[in-house]
Amino acid sequence: MLGPPRPQEVVTAEQAADRLQELGHRMTPQRLTILEAVFDVQGHVTAEDVYDQVVRRYPHVSFSTVYRTLEMLRDLGFITQTDLGGGRVQYQATGKARHHHLVCQVCGGVAEVDEALFAGLERELNEKYGFDPILHHFAIFGRCRRCR
Repeated sequence: MLGPPRPQEVVTAEQAADRLQELGHRMTPQRLTILEAVFDVQGHVTAEDVYDQVVRRYPHVSFSTVYRTLEMLRDLGFITQTDLGGGRVQYQATGKARHHHLVCQVCGGVAEVDEALFAGLERELNEKYGFDPILHHFAIFGRCRRCR
């Protein structure tokens, strides 16, 4: 069955490129570089981070090309998009370990939270509301222990 990677799948940039081609999307050298910029890093990247990497190899690529490609990858489920504050969203390959973030609105600190903590919430939303949530990667804002 063709489609985007399942959240628990770990995929490489090359596997994602192959899957995108199977889905009928053109694979340009710029798109492959964008995939590599997201899939080949540990952690999160911003659109600006991705653009900086792509423009080194392809100086004439526009920021809007990078941004549109990131949106397409997000919409197809290949990457997640999370707002960790600071005015810029961050991207990460869907196949990376599922985790969530606690973001302190006072000091800006970010702590990762294991996804197991949200298993009950996922089940409850499904059972009580008939809603199948996509809880791959999100941020909860508040105040950390030190700033409380």
